[in-house]
Amino acid sequence: MALTKDSPILITGAGGFVGKNLVAELSARGYSALLCFEKEDTPDTLDEYCRKAAFVVHLAGINRPKDPSEFYAGNSGLTDLLLADLEAAGNACPVLVTSSVQAALDNDYGRSKLQAEEAIFAHGQRVGAPVYVFRMEGVFGKWCRPNYNSVVATFCHNIARDLPIQVRDPAYELPLVYIDDVIRCILEAMQSGTVQRDAEGYCRIHPVHRVTLGHLAELIEGFAAARKGSLG
Repeated sequence: MALTKDSPILITGAGGFVGKNLVAELSARGYSALLCFEKEDTPDTLDEYCRKAAFVVHLAGINRPKDPSEFYAGNSGLTDLLLADLEAAGNACPVLVTSSVQAALDNDYGRSKLQAEEAIFAHGQRVGAPVYVFRMEGVFGKWCRPNYNSVVATFCHNIARDLPIQVRDPAYELPLVYIDDVIRCILEAMQSGTVQRDAEGYCRIHPVHRVTLGHLAELIEGFAAARKGSLG
């Protein structure tokens, strides 16, 4: 069933970087029944939202915990809870999850994201729900948090304030996706189910921008210098 402007849309992690951008865009387009789930909300709230949802956008996750066990609780654990609530409610609505290319890596973050991905695919098979698993490169753009998980935001923040930056390997190539492209691809999946998938069935954000760490630092430093020149 196609989404309407009053279809209930559950968004986990709605206050995060991607979530804020998605909520702003959906609200601007007139979607009026956004069920925004945050880490402060209770499991009962999630259960209620899962019974109502016509579409789920699962953005919540953990990437900078104090203890590695939090990766599993916040990534695969929360995903399992979300899917269990949907299945208990008999709700086979579409589920879209944002994952990371790091799910292919053998570390706690990667393994927890991979477990969440596998749970989403298995859920789709069990209940016949359309599922969209986006493996995303590094995301940059408005409202991104510096000194957290974005080198672009960190460089912009520090250079604008004349603070030092660290460029450990200038030749290292970064694959990046812009937040507006992320939101566009999510909306395409929500509205028409049209997505780019790779051979393994993962959805991809497009386009992907590739830049070396050294060139990125030079670009941002150049922007800062040009701005100072225009003001001086």
